[in-house]
Amino acid sequence: MSYESRPQAYDETIRVLEQKDHRGIAEFILPAVKNADEITLGSAKLSIPDMREVDYLARVKLKQEDFVLHIEFESAYKSNTEMQKRMLRYYTYIKWHNDLPIYQVLVVLKKPPRLKNIVGSFKSTVQDMDVMQYQYKVIKAYEIDKYEVLKEKQVVLYPLRIFMKHEGESEEEHIQECLTVVEALPDSDYYFLLVECLKKLYEKGKYEKIVKEEIYMSSILYKEPYETGRREEKVKILIKFLGKRFGALPAELKKKIEETDTDKIDTMLDEVLDYDSLEEVKKYIQ
Repeated sequence: MSYESRPQAYDETIRVLEQKDHRGIAEFILPAVKNADEITLGSAKLSIPDMREVDYLARVKLKQEDFVLHIEFESAYKSNTEMQKRMLRYYTYIKWHNDLPIYQVLVVLKKPPRLKNIVGSFKSTVQDMDVMQYQYKVIKAYEIDKYEVLKEKQVVLYPLRIFMKHEGESEEEHIQECLTVVEALPDSDYYFLLVECLKKLYEKGKYEKIVKEEIYMSSILYKEPYETGRREEKVKILIKFLGKRFGALPAELKKKIEETDTDKIDTMLDEVLDYDSLEEVKKYIQ
């Protein structure tokens, strides 16, 4: 299908939903926010090369208490240790720039295939001294009843229903039901974003025959790809960070990086600290 020729980065899906209804996302994560006096989106950009943006960041004023709400959506959970370190890095960066209490939430979209227990906390003790106790809330999207989202009319979450529990339905029935719900919405962007989530969760053979291409292509997100303007920024960050690690990059290598597809650029940014030499970089982009 033609929509496959216009791939978009999955990471952008959450930020597009955030722009559509940032309060709705916050209320889903923290129901008490329904009574908040104020919710103001914060800057999600980071100056950390291998951690480019947070998924959701907002300042909340609730019952005379000001705090920062930080949410991360994860579809490829690998290990507790890795995620704890990542969330802690986010916490320290946010705290450095916002001298407010921080309420952190991790939303795990896909059930980890080999991990039995997701842990959102750790305690560090040295010589019998409690050095640190760190914790964030964990929400498992795959354990949420997708029909509760419909019942509450949480439209901003409709694209994410594909990750939610679908007992008594086959995968095809589940996919069809989720598509049918967003198809009825006047804003075709939700259809587009659901398909982006489908790409992350299923192989194309599972859904390509039932996706309505005309609706997908009618979205402004298809007509004006939302990743285009961000690609150049990512390339610049990657080149800059590689330059700091290994010295000035050869012009030929810079050119190859600039011509590398967006998915590979994203992977390189995530793994940039793992490279031991520019030779490894060259091998990856060949």
